[in-house]
Amino acid sequence: MAIQETTAALADPLRRRVLDLLEQGGMEAGRLAEKLGMTPSKLSYHLRKLKEADLIVGHKQGTRVIYELNLSVLDSTIQWLYRLRTSASDKRSLPEPQTVSKETGSTAVSES
Repeated sequence: MAIQETTAALADPLRRRVLDLLEQGGMEAGRLAEKLGMTPSKLSYHLRKLKEADLIVGHKQGTRVIYELNLSVLDSTIQWLYRLRTSASDKRSLPEPQTVSKETGSTAVSES
């Protein structure tokens, strides 16, 4: 799954709350909606976005659908963020670029 879809799904605070609730265990949409204080029809949009990002899965149990976390998709996002973070840290440890003054010929650290 694309990192962009994962981060877009995680950007919404309500979707993060859904994931927090599902961390406690599988739950029906009606129960999730009740805990979030919203109607199931309003919640369905957010559940769809989380399913599209593969962050949750729905399992049928008779006539009910139980939603559960599927956080394995986060691995590629975490790896990308880690790579970005360590790369940025490595660049910060490099000496700052220097410039030579045309007037005096002296070297100075450039300010970004």
